[in-house]
Formats: sequence, C-alpha cells, structure tokens
Amino acid sequence: MAVFGHFLPAASGVDQRQDVRRKLSLLARGVQHDGTGIEVQIHNISGTGLLFESDIKLAPCDRIEIELPHAGDITAVVIWASGRLFGCQFEGPVSPATLSAVELKSAVSPPFESTPALDPLPGDDELGAEPLVDEAAPEGFQEVVERSREQIARAAGINADRVRITIDY
Repeated sequence: MAVFGHFLPAASGVDQRQDVRRKLSLLARGVQHDGTGIEVQIHNISGTGLLFESDIKLAPCDRIEIELPHAGDITAVVIWASGRLFGCQFEGPVSPATLSAVELKSAVSPPFESTPALDPLPGDDELGAEPLVDEAAPEGFQEVVERSREQIARAAGINADRVRITIDY
C-alpha cells in the first residue's frame, strides 16, 4: 500500500538554509563514535542535516550514527552544540523518501515527554479475577485517516484541511 503526500512550502524569509527543514518530534536511536548506544529526540530534519536533543556529551566535529526509518544508520557530524541541543550535518544527502518516512513516523509516534514508565499490573492471582480485557471497539479506517491527517497537520504547523492523504491498494 503506497501513501502519497506533499509538503507545503514554508513562509518566505523564515529559514534561509540550503535545504528546507521539516519540524517534527521523533525519538530515535543511534551510536556514538565510541560505540555507546544513545537515544535522541529529533526536532527537525532536512536532506543535509538535523537538530536533535539528548543528554549525551558531544562537541563539534564528533560523529554519530542515527537510525532513520527507510534508511537505517546515517552518519552525522556535529556542527554545533548548545547544552542538550545539537546541530548536525549528514555525511551524505538523505533521500526524500527517508525524509518522508521520518516525518510519517513522527506523526504516529508519541512525543518524547509523554511516554512515562508505567507500574506493572498485578498478576491474575493478585487480582482474584479474570485478566483485564480492552473492550474498546477497533478503530475504523476513516478514523485512522482523520487522526493521521490531524497529526500530520500538527507536525507541519498547518490546518488539517490542507493535508491530503492518498492511498493506493
């Protein structure tokens, strides 16, 4: 099943970089140059680089690998660092397909801060009853499309009526 979409141009004069930055929020995994695994929160991405937030310690010229949807591990070089924020340039350009995959994944992933650790549920023997069952009705196709449209619109900073979703199946 193919999903087609397009991105509306940003307002003129907003960002004068070579490549358009796509605002999003995506938790990604990666590896530092010493092999240490890391988690980063990507805030924006383009075909040439990204901005992410993390607790790791990096300095300009450090290299990391970030796992991106559709592309796997991509090597990025830190260009600047300011506290928990890092601006990176990819060693090679990232394809438009990868950028779309990143943006789509961010539209369905929960935000970084909204994934609290949950306390484990007691076992069936502690409940003294049958296991809990989610009796909510399954979400219909149209509801999934509408929810996705709203999430994409929020991520792109536009109204949902400007998002078009085409599905070939």
